Amino acid sequence: MPFSVLRHIRLTVKTKIWMTVTSIVLLFSFFVLFYLPAIQGKTLLNNFNKDVQNQANTVALGVKIAMTEQNFQGVQIAMDFVKKDPLLRFVSLIQIDTVWDANHATYQTIKNVFKTYPDQKKIDMAVVSDNSMVVKHADFDTPTMKGEILLAFSTKEIIESRRQIRATSLFFSFLVFSIGMLIGFGLARSISVPILKLRDAATKVGRGDLTQRVSNKSRDEIGELGIVFNKMVTDLATARQELENSTSELIIEKKKSDDLLEGLKQTLADLKATQEQLIRQEKLASLGQLTKGLVDRLLNPLSYINNFAAVSNELLHESQELLAADKYTADEHVHQEVASLFALIESNIEKIKEHGASLTRIVRSMDKLLQNRSELFIESDINYFVEAQVITYKNELEENYRSIPLKFIQGPNLKRFSVKILPAEMSLVLVSMLNNAMYALHEKSLKDLHFHPKLTVETQYGDNYVAIIIRDNGIGISEGEKKQLFSPFFTTKPTSKGTGLGLFLSQDIVKTHKGTISVDTQPDAYTTFTIQLPLSNSPEMV
Repeated sequence: MPFSVLRHIRLTVKTKIWMTVTSIVLLFSFFVLFYLPAIQGKTLLNNFNKDVQNQANTVALGVKIAMTEQNFQGVQIAMDFVKKDPLLRFVSLIQIDTVWDANHATYQTIKNVFKTYPDQKKIDMAVVSDNSMVVKHADFDTPTMKGEILLAFSTKEIIESRRQIRATSLFFSFLVFSIGMLIGFGLARSISVPILKLRDAATKVGRGDLTQRVSNKSRDEIGELGIVFNKMVTDLATARQELENSTSELIIEKKKSDDLLEGLKQTLADLKATQEQLIRQEKLASLGQLTKGLVDRLLNPLSYINNFAAVSNELLHESQELLAADKYTADEHVHQEVASLFALIESNIEKIKEHGASLTRIVRSMDKLLQNRSELFIESDINYFVEAQVITYKNELEENYRSIPLKFIQGPNLKRFSVKILPAEMSLVLVSMLNNAMYALHEKSLKDLHFHPKLTVETQYGDNYVAIIIRDNGIGISEGEKKQLFSPFFTTKPTSKGTGLGLFLSQDIVKTHKGTISVDTQPDAYTTFTIQLPLSNSPEMV
């Protein structure tokens, strides 16, 4: 029949159900009757072949061990391993010899039966597996002998198992076919009639008639489908009315949403502008505080410079007048006054130099504070870094500090204790801390001739951090000074020696490393600065 004709044949639901059920039952029957027994038989035979091969390998291994140890009784024991199996046909130990010709150019392999069980059974060494038995070979090689185990097992259990599988498959195939036919008949009757009713009602609903309903008293999926269909039609009718009522409301809501969105965009723009303004104001406030401190610190040394410069100028005029008077009178008293004036001038000039140097240090510290810093963090071994900085600092010590001992105490040197740092900035921090400690020790040494200064730099490790501890037994810091210690332009040193920016700058650098800096001190006893930095694998640095 042409294929185009087949396409125009109309098949009812009942016919399709019958065809489907019949096809499934036939396929399942074919599977149970033919395919399943074939697969099971093949699996049984494969498993039996593997089992026979494993037993042959076991016997060959036992023979190899016994022959290697020259234990001929062990050879018998190895072959006895399979003698008790009722399916055993025979097991043979075959010796393989290699015979060369007179010129030793070619050779041939000769196989001889060395031992067999049953003892009187004649063995064909070329025997192969067939339907009645399975034959397996297992080679072995020892220094005294080369050979193989030839093992044969009967397949009568496999044949019997196949027969039973075929009988069982035939019974189940007939049973499945009968049940399938009964199920097909019931399905065709219970499905086709309700579906046809549902089809007609759906056609009318599709044309716009939302008054259609279907009645079905069955409690299966077909009945549920009818209930769902009726509910769907009711919901469609309700939804149609609600849709018409909601259309106008949606238009109004859309207009409101557009207005609200526009307002939110404007609010977001205002918030961004306010945030930028707050940031600018905060920066300006910080800059104002910094500038005020700078002015306060610069005015003092500049005042000294101006005052001493004015006094020096007056003294210079007096000296000139005295020198002019000395041309007419050789009074020794006048010369003494001139010498005294010049000494005062020299002293004033020294003070001008001293305070000028102080001003220079302040300006340079300000320059370090305001200059852009590197953003390239380098993963470093903190022990190696601190030790290198201590050695460099020792080599560059001022002469009056060289008598003070400086010791580095190293923490455990483990690879997991690495820290990401800005090397140049951290070097500034360590130098600033060491300078403060050296100054405190030197000042205490001048007051107490029996004082023994001590300065240590130590590294310690916690779970997620490394600590750099700088400890000295110098003059210490009072409680009042401790509260302002990290404020800009605050210093415990004389104006000519301190700038008040070292600790402020150090704290800023440590914060850049997501670390902390703290101080523990007791006046005239000790001072300990502790810098904590997060390790490279800690949550703060990830």
